[in-house]
Amino acid sequence: MKAKEEKGAITLFTVVSILFFSIVLMGLYASSSNKVRKQQSEISTIQSRYSTENIDDAYNREVYENVDNTM
Repeated sequence: MKAKEEKGAITLFTVVSILFFSIVLMGLYASSSNKVRKQQSEISTIQSRYSTENIDDAYNREVYENVDNTM
């Protein structure tokens, strides 16, 4: 007879537990998706900076500009 009286408390505990775990999981998902989006943005920035110019050309241009400026 006592189990029937406590059925509402068990249901409430279960609902609160599920709600708590859902909130924690949504927070973890939001955090990880933010990290992935930020990382993809950084990768595309790095790729665009390094793919626009050949490193040898950039080096030669800097060296020749510095040589020209010192003369």
